[in-house]
Amino acid sequence: MNKHINFEDNIFILNIRLRLVQDILVLEPDPELFLKKTMEDIDFIDDTLSLLLDGLLENIQLIERNEQFDNLVAIERQFVQVLTQFLTGSGNISALRFPVLREKIMFLRTHSITRQQTIDDARNEVNQTSIEPLVSTDELTELLKEY
Repeated sequence: MNKHINFEDNIFILNIRLRLVQDILVLEPDPELFLKKTMEDIDFIDDTLSLLLDGLLENIQLIERNEQFDNLVAIERQFVQVLTQFLTGSGNISALRFPVLREKIMFLRTHSITRQQTIDDARNEVNQTSIEPLVSTDELTELLKEY
């Protein structure tokens, strides 16, 4: 992945792809045509969310880091909703119709929930470090001491 990651655009594109998968689950497509591709899309979304989270965790100097954490957690929640829809839906492409996929979807849900917890932990850590003063009162007194 490039050193410069455009988090906002990448998350936007994932959001569109996720909505496409959601539409496929609602419609009645032919599973012989769309099941494999839908599962590939779900895997791609999961992998990309992991890569984006890793990039965001590493990039502590990013100015809009908290905003991107918010965007990432929002799409993670949407991802869990789509996976839940895959598990509980009764459409042509669903775990009810293809029970062999249930374990994989459950794994992906757990993976997404773990990433959400990681995001929450990182946001809490960022909030705590921003509260701490950069210079202690003793250091400030020493710096301002007249000579």
